[in-house]
Amino acid sequence: MRQKFLRDLGIDLDGSTEDLLQQFDLNGFMDEISDNRLKEEDKKVEELSKKIEEEENNNK
Repeated sequence: MRQKFLRDLGIDLDGSTEDLLQQFDLNGFMDEISDNRLKEEDKKVEELSKKIEEEENNNK
């Protein structure tokens, strides 16, 4: 997608440029996966914290 956009702008791409763009896309994808995992982890920690708090309140 990015390559087509750059070509439409009249920017010539050689092999090394395309490799860098593909690496950038992969890094962005990996960052997105990492962000999603951190959000899932935060959500799970919040759920477990609430569960522990409820159990402590019930035991009092």
